[in-house]
Amino acid sequence: MKVDDGTGAGYSAKVNKNKELHVFSVGVTESEYANRQGDAYNINTGLITLTNAVDTPVLYIKNNETRDLQITAEVFGLKTSTGGTATETVDITVVKNPTAGTTISNANAVDINSNRNYGSPKTLLADTYKGATGETMTDGDDHLFIFSPDFSRVFATIDEVVPQGKSIGVKIKPPTSNTSMPVYVAAICHLVDPSR
Repeated sequence: MKVDDGTGAGYSAKVNKNKELHVFSVGVTESEYANRQGDAYNINTGLITLTNAVDTPVLYIKNNETRDLQITAEVFGLKTSTGGTATETVDITVVKNPTAGTTISNANAVDINSNRNYGSPKTLLADTYKGATGETMTDGDDHLFIFSPDFSRVFATIDEVVPQGKSIGVKIKPPTSNTSMPVYVAAICHLVDPSR
């Protein structure tokens, strides 16, 4: 059997003496492939100043696309707390499928919802809201817990899939006696190609 070029250019496949077909391939991750297709996004709350030590919702994402939204990393930026107890950590909770609360009803858009392919005009069809001191985010289940000192940046490589109609949220609890702590949360994500 002979393997010929299907375009009519007359090329044939090369086989070595061990009967192995010569091929050349370049592997890319699913995230890299999605980025090349214009289906990868960076969602970032921008700086939010938390003015007490209460567990506070800071990010809410609901996927309104027909395809799954895959989050491969979350970044938590924590500046120095004013008044916060120095020996305490900052508590970060990722919430699975929150559905209610003033962060959702107030619908304050995140500062950044950007396509990671600079040449793509595509936008992510999702509710992407940022929270604030005094707001609430209820229902859902606490899913992931991270703690860190203030004045730090945490890059958490995770692998979370948010199907159509489902949501993910993030809450941050500053240390005791905090009166001012700027924070931000970013989600690095992409839409999943159902054919792959």
